[in-house]
Amino acid sequence: MSLIVALVTQTAPVAPAVHAAHAASSSRPSAGAIVAAALAALLIALSLTWAAARWWAYEPRWTVSLRHCLAEASWRLAGTWGEFADWLRLGR
Repeated sequence: MSLIVALVTQTAPVAPAVHAAHAASSSRPSAGAIVAAALAALLIALSLTWAAARWWAYEPRWTVSLRHCLAEASWRLAGTWGEFADWLRLGR
């Protein structure tokens, strides 16, 4: 039993230079962390800008006309696809 206690309590000494080098290098954030934080800040800023525009119902004229244009294009495409599906179903 005393052999097991001696093996468990025995630890290898760690060089202080390794701890000092690790502490010095980990005190600054890595480049990846900086890029991730910058992208997160940009995403938050864009989200807040979009939320403010929606809150105050800001709609420039071009967004209204773009929405109408896309809705009409979708309607026309659905009609064309329906005609094509009918053509295929008739076996031509």
